[in-house]
Amino acid sequence: MVSLPGKNYGTAGPTERCRTCKGTGKITRKDKEGIAVISYGDERLAPSRTVIYIIIAVILFLALTGTLVILFYPRTVSATSGKLQIIHAKIQKNSTELTLMDTINVKNSNYFVSHLDGINIVVQYQQKEVGQNETVYQISPPAVAARKVTALNYTIGLIFNKETGSDDIYTYCCRIHYSLGFQVQVVSKFTYFSNNFEFSDSVYQTARCNEVKQISDDTCVLDLT
Repeated sequence: MVSLPGKNYGTAGPTERCRTCKGTGKITRKDKEGIAVISYGDERLAPSRTVIYIIIAVILFLALTGTLVILFYPRTVSATSGKLQIIHAKIQKNSTELTLMDTINVKNSNYFVSHLDGINIVVQYQQKEVGQNETVYQISPPAVAARKVTALNYTIGLIFNKETGSDDIYTYCCRIHYSLGFQVQVVSKFTYFSNNFEFSDSVYQTARCNEVKQISDDTCVLDLT
């Protein structure tokens, strides 16, 4: 208990020697520093929770940052040839014209919409290029829905002569009604926010020509347009 001159304080229980003044009742004052006497059980002496708040804030910041990175990080947008179909044909031994419809499967793995800026489809027959379709969307490019596969149809005109296998096509389609095999290469360009991507894919596809009709000894045709 601390006793000051002219003051008398009663005690309601056991007392303890003051640790600050060592029982003298006087506290030295150095320079202009003030000293406050605070009870040992005062709540202000309890450990501060500032560190806990900082840790919680850091965890929340990291969680939010990680979520934003996962959502906005650019992922692959691909375009692949899915189905090849002959929709128009005029087949002769020395000259053949085919029109193919290629269903392109465009897959967007991002969490937001991307846009198709352009696509180039090259068709080869027996390792020789026989047709191409290049489409560039300068205005209103098609939107590709997020986390989905979108099917887009493109037509490719093919021209054959003797050197590129017109007689083979006549045999396969007009005589034995067999399927034709083509190597299809697809090069596509996409925009995702401000990021530009290019994707390339090459796949072997077959197109059935069993619906071709013979109209003369050396000519057969098909028209599904």
